Amino acid sequence: MAPIQHAVSRVMRSLVMKFTLLCAGVLIAAIALLTGIDYQTTSVENRRRSLEHSELIAHLLAGDTAAYLARGNVEEVSRRIDSFVSRDDVEGIYIVDPLRSVITKAGETEFADSARAADPLVIMALGAAEARIEVRENIIRVAKPIFYDGRIIGAVVVNVPTSAVTRPAGELLRRQLMIAIAALAIFLPLAAFAVRKSLGPVRKLTEAARLASSRKLDLRIDVNTGDELEVLANAFNRMFARLDASVKRIHRLAYVDMVTELPNRERFRKELEHVTRRAVEEDDEGAVLFLDLDRFKRVNDSLGIGEGDRLLEAVARRLREAARGWDLSHGGEGGEPSMVARLGGDEFTLLLPRLRDPSDAARVARRIVDAIRRPFEISGHQVFLGVSVGVAIFPKDGADPETLLRHADLAMAAAKRNGGNSYEFFEASMNQGAFERLVLENELREAVKDDQLVVYYQPKIRMADGSLAGSEALVRWRHPSAGLLSPGAFIQAAEECGLIGDIGDVVLRKACHEIAGLRELGIEIPVAVNVSAMQFEREGFADSVLEALEDAKLPPHLLELELTESVAMRDPERVLNSIEPLQARGVSFAIDDFGTGHSSLSYLTRMPFDVFKIDQSFVRDMSDDPHARIVVETILAMAKALKLKTVAEGVETTEQLAFLKAQGATLAQGYLFGRPMPLEDLMRFAQPVSDEAAARAAAAGI
Repeated sequence: MAPIQHAVSRVMRSLVMKFTLLCAGVLIAAIALLTGIDYQTTSVENRRRSLEHSELIAHLLAGDTAAYLARGNVEEVSRRIDSFVSRDDVEGIYIVDPLRSVITKAGETEFADSARAADPLVIMALGAAEARIEVRENIIRVAKPIFYDGRIIGAVVVNVPTSAVTRPAGELLRRQLMIAIAALAIFLPLAAFAVRKSLGPVRKLTEAARLASSRKLDLRIDVNTGDELEVLANAFNRMFARLDASVKRIHRLAYVDMVTELPNRERFRKELEHVTRRAVEEDDEGAVLFLDLDRFKRVNDSLGIGEGDRLLEAVARRLREAARGWDLSHGGEGGEPSMVARLGGDEFTLLLPRLRDPSDAARVARRIVDAIRRPFEISGHQVFLGVSVGVAIFPKDGADPETLLRHADLAMAAAKRNGGNSYEFFEASMNQGAFERLVLENELREAVKDDQLVVYYQPKIRMADGSLAGSEALVRWRHPSAGLLSPGAFIQAAEECGLIGDIGDVVLRKACHEIAGLRELGIEIPVAVNVSAMQFEREGFADSVLEALEDAKLPPHLLELELTESVAMRDPERVLNSIEPLQARGVSFAIDDFGTGHSSLSYLTRMPFDVFKIDQSFVRDMSDDPHARIVVETILAMAKALKLKTVAEGVETTEQLAFLKAQGATLAQGYLFGRPMPLEDLMRFAQPVSDEAAARAAAAGI
């Protein structure tokens, strides 16, 4: 039963079948209506004809027997009516005299001879002197007066069966049924054909909608019916065209990087997921290369966003060329090309679906490093970049996109820490290192929030008389479990997680407050505070420094801010705009680690710096390295010519001190004079202290 129901259900889902059945229903209803009308018309006509026929028989019989009845020739009358009864359309006849006595009869009648007919029909016919007709069931009874010489001599009553004079209803119905069957047999196939032909465009529209649901939108429906279906098909074509364009645009937005036209992160992740699954199934190897451009941010800041995008486009072209070259020379065996993608910013990835050996990945990485190292031509300027590459091999280093990208990123970070412009393979120890850095970053955030950072001070000594000329504020971390940590243990992590600016603010505020506290005790020691690039480039840097001075009530001339040479030369115009308001208030500025960067002398002469700090690497090496000695002599001569002070860092021996003093160095600092020390040790270092200052210090608990 179920298969039959299923088949019927499938048939009934056909629009052609529904329209054909509808046509059949309309045809059957029309035939039934016409048959009913015909039957009703025929019935009325049959009744009329039957009455006329019956009345005609009675009239003929009355005329035929009138003369004989008038002469009393009953035998002839009987013979005459017998001849009528023998007909199929007469069932019975009897004749009565004016007194309603039955004279003769033939066939089936309700009265015997000589009986008195108490028939109302006879009474009315004799009384009215005209024929009377009635219908009883299937018998038509006609009573007709018989006239002779103008007088009534009797009446004849004729019983006529209706079936003898009417067309049988069954025959009529059979004829109509045959007509209906013939009409259905002829019309329904024609109707089905016409419906199927008419619904052909609908089938095209249905098929088009099915294809569209399977994301095949580049199609066109050809319907030329000239009616509403053609209008609908044209509307479908326009809709599919717009949908196709929209889907392509959405796909482009979802999977293509708009700047470089490379696949984006999501597209790369999907492809990597497919390739790693295949590699696991086939016991194959591939690689993910994570690329981060070196120095791009500096170049982008200098060129502007538009030119930076053009530079990224040029980088993308070189990466595609490098990947394509590897595909042609080494990667053709597997049939799967490599994929270059941009994850965002200056980060790119390269997928190598198949490797014969991990050394293939190293060769590709070297090819990429060499390609990016070549100068780029942007708006008439040569731009130099580098790239750090991290390599993760799958499935060894991970079998899912997230793990592989994370491991390749860790390897890239290792390459960048090693100086950049190189590549590193992922190693399991990098995970541990990343975890430790994450813990360190979290603890460092807590240190900033919980005031675990303290300031130590390293004295600066005047070369002329050996007196204390000032100090440099250096941060230390009083770790809850590890004890006192020097900057080398956490500054790099602070730079990577963006906390270096907050740490710099803490050191600046604390140094201002503590040096102001010493001043209240009568000990006036200028302090130099290092300023990080992130701290200096913040909006409102000058306002934050003035606020720290005002909050601590420290005179501006006791504060010196140290900028590294690279920060000072990154954007000289901006540096000038930032330091001039502070210098006007009395704050002095020093270039830290001078000689290690690439200063422009034209800008250097315009910079309102007060101090050059000679990097300790030159001071340490000048005894053994003639070049270092020449650099120190040059810096000191330049400072003397520009009438600037100099501070020699890292002085550890008397020989170094003697040489620097002979060359005209102004100040020195280093282990020869004192290591970085807490504030109370700095106060003691500044002896002799007056008795009054000592008393105030004791009262203050210092």
